[in-house]
Amino acid sequence: MEDIVIIGSGGHAKEIAFLIEDINANKKTWNILGYIEKDRSDTGKVNGRYEVIDNESFFDKCTEKINIAIAIGSPLVVKAVQTRLAKKYSHVLQFPNLIHPSVKANIRDVRLGQGNLICAGNIFTTDILVGSFNCINRSCNISHDTIIKDYCVINPGVNISGGVAIESTCLIGTGATILQYLTIGENATVGAGAVVTKNVEKGKTVIGIPAKPID
Repeated sequence: MEDIVIIGSGGHAKEIAFLIEDINANKKTWNILGYIEKDRSDTGKVNGRYEVIDNESFFDKCTEKINIAIAIGSPLVVKAVQTRLAKKYSHVLQFPNLIHPSVKANIRDVRLGQGNLICAGNIFTTDILVGSFNCINRSCNISHDTIIKDYCVINPGVNISGGVAIESTCLIGTGATILQYLTIGENATVGAGAVVTKNVEKGKTVIGIPAKPID
């Protein structure tokens, strides 16, 4: 088993610990050391079965490679944290893809970068490209020829139709549907339950059925 730490210690971090435990139930792979927070004052705080073991200075003490999972629900914060850590600690950090054993995928035709968190019940069909540091939460459907770039958070129950392109640092709300061959621009937000029928511009937030911008 390899050691792994979870960046963050909120509810999402607890869910990622659950993801790792389910991976271990299928095949013993990871030894969860605990959570890492930016603020040292959080050390010792317990959330679920694990506690905050240190702040980011933990990595100063690492002499061998250490696996990390960034369990934060904000795409921009995930990007900021990963960029900061990689700049300072690239010599010791590894970012594994954590994939729940229940995920159904045509694995030969799904390409993944690094550091992706793919939770229970997701379905990937064929010719799908997923970049790096994305979280695809529970029970999403990802259809053919979809591209998901980097640092996206896709919440539970999202349906992504064929040929969709989701640019980096997007947040897709619970239960949203994105119709075929649309583009979700960089840093856009799709509200919970929205049905996207048109391209979403960079930085825009859309809500409703059909989804319309609110800003």
